[in-house]
Amino acid sequence: MKLDQHNTALLVFSLSAEREISRKSIFDRGNRKAHVAFFNVLIEQTRKLASESGIDIFWIDEHEQTGNDFSTRFTNAFQKLFDAGYDNVVSIGNDSPDLTIQLLQEAIHKLGSKKMVIGPSNDGGIYLFGLNKEFFDKRELQGLPWQTSFLFNGLQDYINAQKIDAEILQELKDIDTLEDMVDYAVSNPTTILSKFFMAIKATMKSVWDTANDLAPSLLKPLYVGLRAPPVM
Repeated sequence: MKLDQHNTALLVFSLSAEREISRKSIFDRGNRKAHVAFFNVLIEQTRKLASESGIDIFWIDEHEQTGNDFSTRFTNAFQKLFDAGYDNVVSIGNDSPDLTIQLLQEAIHKLGSKKMVIGPSNDGGIYLFGLNKEFFDKRELQGLPWQTSFLFNGLQDYINAQKIDAEILQELKDIDTLEDMVDYAVSNPTTILSKFFMAIKATMKSVWDTANDLAPSLLKPLYVGLRAPPVM
């Protein structure tokens, strides 16, 4: 069965760069500008990827999300698109720079013959979730362990219980920590994200090196005229 792309929507479920700072720490937490710039690069990279998908795009950040917790906000976003008339929804975030347009389009086309498509991440979560309206059970989906390392296993249990014909894509890495980003930069040194990350790190190192070089001379006047404690 061929997928009708007019009935398929791409949901980018993302936070703004300013809100991402409260969830993830790639640099020193006090370096707000570096974090905002870094997350903006991730977001723009995701925008470019989405624009090449060939289907309708809905970018839903914290300003459009509704609900008191992640599972409610996420399923509400799916509900909104299904209510708008779409039969299939594919959702991605902004923290998987290894996601390519080829892999995204593969997921989109798989929904032509499958009822669910999952892209597992190496931390036990997922980087992509595609679902046909027929198998959208809001209450059951809300009960899954979202934002934990048990999510992929929970989805597999859901697939088996609901007898859903699902497609599992290749595993990718998410960027959640400094260590994740260092691993990505080492493996992908020529990407814009890696170059941007290394530039920020180099700038931060230069600042700290300068501070360390200046510290002795700045502290030296404090010792002038001071006497050692008397020897008892």
